[in-house]
Amino acid sequence: MRTQLLCTFTTESSFEDLLTKIFDGYQLFSRKIFILKLEPSKELVISYNIIPNRENRFLPNSIMVHRKKESNTIYTINALNRLIKELNGGKEDKTYQVNWNDYRNSMILTDGEGYKIMGTKLFRIVDVK
Repeated sequence: MRTQLLCTFTTESSFEDLLTKIFDGYQLFSRKIFILKLEPSKELVISYNIIPNRENRFLPNSIMVHRKKESNTIYTINALNRLIKELNGGKEDKTYQVNWNDYRNSMILTDGEGYKIMGTKLFRIVDVK
């Protein structure tokens, strides 16, 4: 079964309303939704796995991401490609092995032409019923 990992960016004051929209708008794959606090910005990120269908529309401020379980790193493919290019002397290489422990508990996102790495801290886990 194909799934998609999504992240929706929000604030402490509005994340509960977004949870309701997530529950109502998607067929969730996982029994848990993770809410992370981005550091140093204090912005929240709601991370959830869905079973996609044709009717799905991303909520505002949402992106599709990937996750390395071993290091709890969330990243976009574009950001990963930019990171690899920097680590590999300016060369793109799909076989380049990233040391994921260097990015433990972080989120790697694009930032203009580059990328940024933000620390993540668990804010809350929501059990899906």
